[in-house]
Amino acid sequence: MKKIIILMVASVMSLGLVAQSANEGSFTSLHIKAKNPNQYTDFLKQNAKQIFKATNPDAAGVCITTSGNNYPGEMFVWSAFSSVEAAFTQSQGYDIYNVSKELEALREVVYNVTWKPIKGFELDPGYERVTRVRVSAANLAGYIEAGTKMEAAIQKAGHDFKLGIMQPLGGGSYETGTLLVRGISRTATDVGKLVDEYFAGAKWAASYNAFIALQDEVVHDSYEQCEQIYTAR
Repeated sequence: MKKIIILMVASVMSLGLVAQSANEGSFTSLHIKAKNPNQYTDFLKQNAKQIFKATNPDAAGVCITTSGNNYPGEMFVWSAFSSVEAAFTQSQGYDIYNVSKELEALREVVYNVTWKPIKGFELDPGYERVTRVRVSAANLAGYIEAGTKMEAAIQKAGHDFKLGIMQPLGGGSYETGTLLVRGISRTATDVGKLVDEYFAGAKWAASYNAFIALQDEVVHDSYEQCEQIYTAR
């Protein structure tokens, strides 16, 4: 019983530390299989006002998987909201299956999910390394702290780099039990420079090693090209 109480207290303390570092707001993502991701993106851009008015997000965009695809045409549409409440409420205004025949012909819905950032980061889409990882509750606060230190070390080395860590809400079999980690750079070239520096023994490499040492498992690893295509006015 004493051991159980200690574990419960440790978990509460861990959640408290996580809450202190959590970012405000929330995201949703609609994951699809597009016949042509670029064509689908162009359609969204041309009809953004009409498509996003139903959910009225603060911002919205797309991410196209460029490496590590689970299936051909893998991409998703993301929307940013001021809170989880807003994400849940406003998402009810859009039926993902009741769309125009033109839009329906461009994609096949795979799943959708809501996200809560548990480490603050600036919304600035780019070329992003995306990993889905498992981290124990006991290590979660330390993991976020280590990620924050790694982000600062990489930025200090002169890189435009941001790190986001998110927890899924209603992720089904696709996301449950994992955290979403996004390492955001401007371009694929910038990502390549980071990788080269790491293997060349960059000073910030130690902070990266400390960060990933707290992961229990990497479930999936991919790269995505992301962009913002809508901003609320």
